[in-house]
Amino acid sequence: MESEQLVLETRDLGYAYAPGRFAIRHLSVGLHRGEVLGLLGRNGAGKTTTVRLLTTLLPPTEGTAIVLGQDIRAAGRGLRSRLGVVLQSESLDFVTVERNLTLYAFLWGVPREVAKSRAEEMIELFELEAGRRRKPWALSGGERRRFQVARELMHDMEILFLDEPTVGLDAIARRRILRYLRDRARAGLSIVFTTHILHEADTLCDRIAVLHEGRLLALDTAEALKQQHGGAREVSMSFATPLGAAAAAALSRELGQRGVVMLDREPTGAAGANKVVFRAERAEELLPWLSRWAEAHALSLERLSVEEATLEGAFLGMIGTGDENGVEEAKGGAPLRTRLPPGSEAEAP
Repeated sequence: MESEQLVLETRDLGYAYAPGRFAIRHLSVGLHRGEVLGLLGRNGAGKTTTVRLLTTLLPPTEGTAIVLGQDIRAAGRGLRSRLGVVLQSESLDFVTVERNLTLYAFLWGVPREVAKSRAEEMIELFELEAGRRRKPWALSGGERRRFQVARELMHDMEILFLDEPTVGLDAIARRRILRYLRDRARAGLSIVFTTHILHEADTLCDRIAVLHEGRLLALDTAEALKQQHGGAREVSMSFATPLGAAAAAALSRELGQRGVVMLDREPTGAAGANKVVFRAERAEELLPWLSRWAEAHALSLERLSVEEATLEGAFLGMIGTGDENGVEEAKGGAPLRTRLPPGSEAEAP
């Protein structure tokens, strides 16, 4: 993140698509200069609505949002000229890809020579060389998506909103684009990024806002979310020699006393086994004790490992896994309080 300067701030922002039916409500977040803020949530969580509100494409029903010093309720073209936005819907013109890029830059006041060199940069970055003289609608699905993102990057902006920008792209193209976006953020560009690909959010975003049914559940770094909401993870202990029955029973008993959650397998297996696998909340905190336990029982511990915490595990821990009847409540329905900004824990609609 380049600085702590706020370029965007929402306070209890909300949008109702029908009386009393909110797509997003009580959203209070901030975005700093040079920061990448991820918006995560299931379909219908309110991510796209949030992007449309913040880019003045929708008027808010309640609350406020200040973007680059301007209230979005009163902002006009002057603000929109300082923003970039790539939505999921396509807008394809009937001139070639190359001409499309330079025309788009011209419309935003980019000098002709700068536009030409930037178009070449975008064509190379987004691998559009083969389609540069084709019409955008004649491109493949992945090429059209790359073109759409490339076109938005043709003009200078202060905040870039990307709504599922890598949909339909292969792994190599996604990696190149994410690397480019990270470089732009380091140069001072602020980015709001929505995605269903959790690895992308983990790789790119400085902070992540998790939305569920129009509400902000959590706002923190990916690492903090993984540690706080990653849930039970697998711990594996391998010994140089098989465990005896007495040691196996003692380990099982003492793990139970420490609140280990048995999910998949028994912690010891057969008494003659030399490997123990179990699941536990806050697994890392057990590791020093497990080492001491092995030493106290004169057992040679060859390997002690814990499954890596993932953003996917944290995400599922917060919103539930869902089923055909709907989404399960996170943590048994208890409200989450993960470094939310003031005003984010308002009453339910």
